[in-house]
This record gives sequence, C-alpha cells and structure tokens, in this order.
Amino acid sequence: MFSRLFEKSVEAFLLAVENYNKPTIRYRVEAFAIFICNAWELLLKGYLIKTQGLESIYYQPSKDVKRTFSLERCVKTILTNEKDPVRLNLEKIVELRNTSTHFITEEYEMLYVPLFQACIFNYSDKLSAFADISLGDRVSLGFLSLTTTMNTFSIDALRGKYSSDIFEHISRLDGELNTLAGANGP
Repeated sequence: MFSRLFEKSVEAFLLAVENYNKPTIRYRVEAFAIFICNAWELLLKGYLIKTQGLESIYYQPSKDVKRTFSLERCVKTILTNEKDPVRLNLEKIVELRNTSTHFITEEYEMLYVPLFQACIFNYSDKLSAFADISLGDRVSLGFLSLTTTMNTFSIDALRGKYSSDIFEHISRLDGELNTLAGANGP
C-alpha cells in the first residue's frame, strides 16, 4: 500500500510543478500549494505505513468513520524538530494552502517562489530517503525549476492597492518569510 501512496505522491508533485510552470494559469501559486501539500501528505503517510504499519496513519477508532491524520499531524510526527528548515518551509506552504481562498493577491508569487523552489528540493530529498525514489528517473531535473514573473516587490506600494486587512496580512507575511529565510534560507 505504501508504494501506491509514494506513486500518487510523485504524481501530485509533478502536477504542482507542471501547473506552476504553465504561463496561462493565474491561480498557479495557490494550485502549487494545494498539489505540493497533497504530495507531501501522501509521501509522509506512505512513510508512516512503511515504517509503522497501516494503523499508524489513523486517529484512534471512534464511532465515526476511520479518519487519517492531517498533513500537519504527519509533519509533526515525522519531522519532530520544530526548527528543522524543511518543516518550517512546509508549514509556511501549508499555511498558504489553508488561507489562499481568503487572501488571493498577485504578490503571493513574489513572496512564496523562493519557498516553493526550496520545497521542491526538500521533497526530492525526502522522496529519495523515505521511498528510495529518484525524481531524476521520472523527469529531467531541469524541469524542476519554477518559472516566475518576478516583479519588484515593494510593501509600501501595496498600501494603496489593497484594503487595510489584506495589506496587513501581506506585510506580516513578508516579515515572517524574510525572518524565516534569514534564519534558514528559503
């Protein structure tokens, strides 16, 4: 079963990269976050099943239908070091996935592309370590670079462009991501 999860994980990962690199998709930042989170969740659940058995991905039985762990729970279970740059990177992308329906702005691409690119490398490393799968066997590694339309990003220029709540959200996020990148790299 875990090998099927690993295969589905790779498919979700490739969808994330392919969608991001399509120039006509305007929702590419959010789509990348959704698919890359799905890829990580499948990878981590596959790893838990491989190392601890099928029951390791389920919440304790109850009257309800069996429910598997969330991505957040899998991350905390496997990447136990709260300061691990891989974990911090992934947690920020999960946060984007969880809030992208509320705050969709063009500037997300400029804020997140360094994190996304690092996430691709992190995923490739963990896929190799957890599943013994090399992305280089599936796709030319040159295709794992994200194309972007990086414009100059000025937080001050956004003040007049967005409402105060969206401006404050972007400003806070910019500060958090810069702090995170300063401490750990993307």
